[in-house]
Amino acid sequence: MGHVSLNGSYLLPVFFDLFAVFLFAFSGSIKAIEKGYDFVGVFIVAMVTSTGGSLIRDILLQHGVPAPLLDYRYLLSIFLAGMIAMFLYKYSRHFTILINIIDAISLGMYAVFGTQKAMVLGLSIFSAFIIGFINAIGGGLLRDILMKEESHFFKPGQYYAVNSILAITVFLILGTLLNLHAETAATIAIILASVLRYLAVKYNFQTKAVNQWRFNR
Repeated sequence: MGHVSLNGSYLLPVFFDLFAVFLFAFSGSIKAIEKGYDFVGVFIVAMVTSTGGSLIRDILLQHGVPAPLLDYRYLLSIFLAGMIAMFLYKYSRHFTILINIIDAISLGMYAVFGTQKAMVLGLSIFSAFIIGFINAIGGGLLRDILMKEESHFFKPGQYYAVNSILAITVFLILGTLLNLHAETAATIAIILASVLRYLAVKYNFQTKAVNQWRFNR
């Protein structure tokens, strides 16, 4: 399918982007601490987790220098997240619900923003879909590879990767087929994905392994 343009654009708020980077860096730091890493390892994992998706996206799109390398506030957010994680590690379980909520919102925003950026540069809908998906989960994948763990994106569990797929799909349908303004389409897509993630956590909705599927014969 050829290039399809969007009506307007969706601007990812810088303050939310920084906050999302902070939270992803915090979660990455906690995971590194649990694995027994030293402070250097903690900061490296935090950086990869929080900026990996956007770095892969911009490398694939070959469009300028990624924001985390241009704005010192991103590195500062990662540093603060790592330091706070080291001091609050024992109490991190108390922040689980809040982190899950913000994480769900951030995932949807990154998925939509990556998709839009690809479309603005002239990529097809299918290519933009892939870029948006990578933007959303790329950091987590790189973290798992770095830590030699099987990624939870590939295993049965609460809807996570599914959320980014939903956000991208809704955004593309509303923004291209129904021609809603990109800002409106993005807002609706992010809200729906966030609600799905919240419900999945609250009611423990989970995907199933393919070898456990049952078909009526």
